Amino acid sequence: MKKTDCTICEKKEIAVNDTIKINSETYCSACFETHFADQSKLKDKLIEKNIDPTICSSCSEDFGDIELNKISIYPICNDCEIKNKNKTFPTWVKAFFIVVMIIVTGSFFWNWKYYQAYSNIKKSNEYFTKGDYANATRLMSAASEKIPELEDLQTMATYFKGIGFLANDKSGEALIEFNKCKDKVPADYKMNSLIIQAKIGSSFDNQDYNGFLEASKENLAMDSTQVISLASVASAYACIYADKGDTAAKSNAFKFIDKAKAIDSASKEMKEYYNMIEYRIDSRKIIRREAFIKQFPNGWIKN
Repeated sequence: MKKTDCTICEKKEIAVNDTIKINSETYCSACFETHFADQSKLKDKLIEKNIDPTICSSCSEDFGDIELNKISIYPICNDCEIKNKNKTFPTWVKAFFIVVMIIVTGSFFWNWKYYQAYSNIKKSNEYFTKGDYANATRLMSAASEKIPELEDLQTMATYFKGIGFLANDKSGEALIEFNKCKDKVPADYKMNSLIIQAKIGSSFDNQDYNGFLEASKENLAMDSTQVISLASVASAYACIYADKGDTAAKSNAFKFIDKAKAIDSASKEMKEYYNMIEYRIDSRKIIRREAFIKQFPNGWIKN
């Protein structure tokens, strides 16, 4: 880690990443807050965020005195650079880098709001990777409010919000958010898949079991090798039988259970899922998976 001194208060040995340069003078965070509490005072000043070349901007690892390669102005370690080049980042991390590059090329240096937005984006990404979707969405929205001219930031806030809803079984709300941003994100964000998953959950929640079946078949058409895709179709058919007594649906439910079991008949998660579907068929009662596990903690056994 490199250190520097504050030009204003002459405080020594401050981490470079904790300082900012304004008209070639280095400010510690305390001096910046004191001198520029009114941000109008920053007008027409050259603002540069000091960046430590020895700390990776992606993983934050400190490499001591070794200066790293850079992407634009941002130091990046070899491991993170390889991951970036090979596109092995999960979607939300790739989104983070895309937005950062937009900010960098969109005059990062001439207004403090860009640094604030960058900080919010970085923190938003950190929350997202931890599964804290509420804070991730809040901070991405805050970044969007600071730079409203960058529509991509609001798109990412909407995307994060949709993921949060989906993770919390609020499929209807997730579907609304995904539809807002579906035409604004790259293909590798898997929006079609996310929208289908939201349709599956929303249809089930609304007791639209034909819609549940249709969405599950869409999901199966995208990837027929996934056991959950087959099991979802079986679950939809079981719901139709439980609701309407359609014997053809019952037959199809068992057919797709058998196909799913041919891929995975041993995992605890799938055993529970099959057991719930079989209960649904036998009892003609439709309950959510969480309620089923709570009611039958050791599994349902047919009398």
